[in-house]
Amino acid sequence: MGPKLPSDSREKILQAAFAVLSREGYENTSIHDIAEEAGVAQGLVHYYFKSKQKLVLAVLFEVCQKMNVYTAEGTAGALAAFENFKVLLRTQPDAHSLYIQLMGVGLHDKEIGAGIRDNIRMERGHVEDLARQVLAERETDPSPSRAIASVVWAGVIGIMVQKSIDPEFNADEAVDALAAMALSAVYPSGQRA
Repeated sequence: MGPKLPSDSREKILQAAFAVLSREGYENTSIHDIAEEAGVAQGLVHYYFKSKQKLVLAVLFEVCQKMNVYTAEGTAGALAAFENFKVLLRTQPDAHSLYIQLMGVGLHDKEIGAGIRDNIRMERGHVEDLARQVLAERETDPSPSRAIASVVWAGVIGIMVQKSIDPEFNADEAVDALAAMALSAVYPSGQRA
């Protein structure tokens, strides 16, 4: 077995950071804890990530990339995205809890706040693209796409919060209702959101 490649160390640090953050929470996690979990020197963590915030945002970006729900376009893509989200709610509870926690941290930490804001804007943009495609398929005015995306993404976040906090919350039912509402969100012509 050859020497460890630098990218292997970076990946190992990201995985360790996710594990420690999920287990201990943002406030109770230190760079030292992450280095220990990864089995690397603390200096190596600082080498790859200049601050705890940069490391946490890299973890967030990595997790979100792996949890991509957008697998098709138009109505079929929207339905698939909602189904994929239901699967992720069941299989990735730690990732959703961390995301919610970082929203709270971002209210007081400018760097985390900027990263969360960028992520939310990116995700909302994906939803807006799907909404625009659905409206185009229906030969309907596409201008409500942004408003529809805002409400859908707010619903997604709300469902994540409830699922993380209330073990009895029926997330599948909520996602199905959100999907039904979103896909029926066609404004009469001339009316603007």
